[in-house]
Amino acid sequence: MNTNEFVEDLNSRFFNGELSPLFKEELQKLPIDRPDVFAFVERTFGFIQRAGLPATDMSVMLGEILGSLLARLLPGAWEGRVPPITVPGRHAEIDEYIKKNPWISAGSKNMLDIGCGFPPYTTLDTANYFPDWEIIGADPSLPMYLVHDTEGNYATLDKNKATIYFQPSIPTIENWNGLLKDSGATKRRFEELLNTLLETTPKQEEGLPKLEINPIMSYETDTLNFINGGIGQITIEPQNVIRCFNVLIYFDDDFFQKTLDWFAENLKEKGILIIGANWAVSTENYYNVFQKEGDILVNREFAFSLDNINPFSVVTWYANHDDDRQTAELIKYIGILRKDKTFMEEYYAISDAQRKKYKICPRDKQGYYGKVDPSIAPAEIWTLVRKMLDELNEAGMNEKAAEVLRRSGLKARVNEVGHIAIAT
Repeated sequence: MNTNEFVEDLNSRFFNGELSPLFKEELQKLPIDRPDVFAFVERTFGFIQRAGLPATDMSVMLGEILGSLLARLLPGAWEGRVPPITVPGRHAEIDEYIKKNPWISAGSKNMLDIGCGFPPYTTLDTANYFPDWEIIGADPSLPMYLVHDTEGNYATLDKNKATIYFQPSIPTIENWNGLLKDSGATKRRFEELLNTLLETTPKQEEGLPKLEINPIMSYETDTLNFINGGIGQITIEPQNVIRCFNVLIYFDDDFFQKTLDWFAENLKEKGILIIGANWAVSTENYYNVFQKEGDILVNREFAFSLDNINPFSVVTWYANHDDDRQTAELIKYIGILRKDKTFMEEYYAISDAQRKKYKICPRDKQGYYGKVDPSIAPAEIWTLVRKMLDELNEAGMNEKAAEVLRRSGLKARVNEVGHIAIAT
């Protein structure tokens, strides 16, 4: 099956043949040599169908992400490794939730942020937010070398001087395409730059290009430490809090369950575990909160931010396996909300007006969500998306969503950071 046939088949099976021509045009850019990407897109459309999103809500921006950017984010682009993607501010609301949650008591605290990525922006955010806590960041992809080229693009390399990961200075689709048009050549270029800088740079200097050796050490403080390793690979003292975000979306349910067992072993009594996913500026959040009681983890609640009802990116649907339990739970609640006509009419009235006002994927004359205004800088897009979410919450849509879920028989509330939480 070629790309065109694949796209038309998906359109027929999941959207009754109603996808917009512009959305399909973006999907035509799917890389034919990447079966993992094709499988991911098919799985995503299955989730979207179950959640009840119509073809008109498939924005051209989402088509771009699926057709062009997705292939750069899956493990298949990195020799099967989970890419250590990090974005500053990504866990801001999760930090606030940890501070305000009703389960752990006051007093000295410690926390493990596992899968912290590199650079460890979110762990640094957490350490700044909790200056009195002992924080550990852990990730199996922490590098020996960090190299920035003259444009500010960076690569991480291991002790053998082999490239682990690279990323553009501004991660737009165009910039990713520039680096990944020939990924092998990009890796060789960074490896050659490393050797050059090792010969010519006796110490870290300002400006570009730039080299840092064992760069994770520069982030450590008296209360912040890092360990090279992943789930089940490190040895730590029991923690008050363990946070694991944007990691288990890559693994199947059997691994998820084994991971819960490992987390239980590494939590203090009454400690909490937060597992989930999100995107830039703490948008598209969803997560489970567990608390340790005796030898077991009690699932206290599942929570999600309101923007998952109509997300701009792919995080809401991001699952590498069909049996992803958190995605299944999230789309169950989205489906309930989307079936409530009164709620959705009010939601659309606000959301569509926002998209038009901020020029982020407004509806076209045919009723389809479109593109981002090209005059908006890439770094500004997610700030505007965050603003839109805040406005929806300020309008009381999160409380109205919780009420819809309560009417369906669920124990729903708006939690301490404005997310919709369901007691499980």
